[in-house]
Amino acid sequence: MFFYHLALAVSKFILYLLNGKPEIYGLENLPENDNVILASTHRSNWDPFIIANTIKPRHLRFMAKESLFQIPLFGYMMRSAGMIPVNRENPGRKAIKSAITVLSEGNDDFAIFPTGTRHSTELKSGTAFIQRMSKKDIIPIAIQPPLGWRETLGRKKAKVYFGKPIPYLESVKYDKAKLAEVDQALAEAFDDLDQQLDPTFEYDPSVHQK
Repeated sequence: MFFYHLALAVSKFILYLLNGKPEIYGLENLPENDNVILASTHRSNWDPFIIANTIKPRHLRFMAKESLFQIPLFGYMMRSAGMIPVNRENPGRKAIKSAITVLSEGNDDFAIFPTGTRHSTELKSGTAFIQRMSKKDIIPIAIQPPLGWRETLGRKKAKVYFGKPIPYLESVKYDKAKLAEVDQALAEAFDDLDQQLDPTFEYDPSVHQK
């Protein structure tokens, strides 16, 4: 995992240089003896690195858009770091199966951005399905990163909140209604965590991601 640790070291140095140490809350909600699904808001390209650096020495795996894996050398580095390629518009069974394998057969945590992209705030289905198949708890995460060059160069700190688990319940049938319930609980958790971090925070993809 040389490239994984290299990417974390470089990203941590850059983030600390530009914005200082992030404000982190709720790390006690991560279970000590089990891996989990980390479901996070997605508002900047730094989000995966912020999460991965925060949970060290735990190891994180996450999906990245498949076009990145086609870039010479960079794609090789991503695969070597354990990243999983995914078509954002049509994730397909292979990507979902890879996520479930990570959670069911290893010790790594798996991160997912339920909106699929920084350009949307609408949660897509999939997180609850991965929970059903892997039988793992979901930890919701809200990240309020520096948005745009003005906030980045203005040394605005990132804020991160790890919420209470959305548990997998052995006694419950994860049918269509239950999966929708999990997705709704995740959406509500994001809103609640954002409010706790900064009740004035607003994220508008049409403004911040131009």
